[in-house]
Amino acid sequence: MKPKIFIPLVTALVIGIVGACIETGPGLAIAQIQEDAEALKAIQAPTSDQEFPVPLRPLPQTITPCRACHGPEKDFPVNFKRREDLLVHNNIRLNHGGIRLWCLDCHHPDNRNYLLPLSDGKNIEFEQSYLLCGKCHGTIYRDWRDGIHGKRTGSWNGTKNYYLCITCHDPHNPKFKPMAPMPPPKKPWTPIEVQAKH
Repeated sequence: MKPKIFIPLVTALVIGIVGACIETGPGLAIAQIQEDAEALKAIQAPTSDQEFPVPLRPLPQTITPCRACHGPEKDFPVNFKRREDLLVHNNIRLNHGGIRLWCLDCHHPDNRNYLLPLSDGKNIEFEQSYLLCGKCHGTIYRDWRDGIHGKRTGSWNGTKNYYLCITCHDPHNPKFKPMAPMPPPKKPWTPIEVQAKH
């Protein structure tokens, strides 16, 4: 747009807005701003407990609730030292974070029905394990939240289901095992080309 046309247009727009405010009074303009602010709040992202609807993936019945064995009423001491072989959960081999991590770096030591709390002290439920994963894997959490990493289903402008990190990654051994590549696709059959006559 040429500056000769642009400046009068902007001037006319400003005069029109000021005139409308004078005509209707400042109270109406303030009321409109407050109404717009309320409408904006209504369309902003919901709170974190509603933000990412994930399918419920309950733990196996044989090990839930965790406090059945790990509760204060049991004589089962909390062990903060890393061991290669677990006494009870012998099907788990911890291969996450090298030798730096141990069970209690993720699992709550006092209430095993939860994961370690966030910095605000609120316990993390197993259905919100992405919050715990995001404490160490911040860039991957951001990509998951934005739909770049991981899987989600649903409508682009409607209801979505976000799949948890543990849907694809074993939390105790998160790296994918190597897979043998599939053979390349076979070239589809095509009829013998017919020479075009010109």
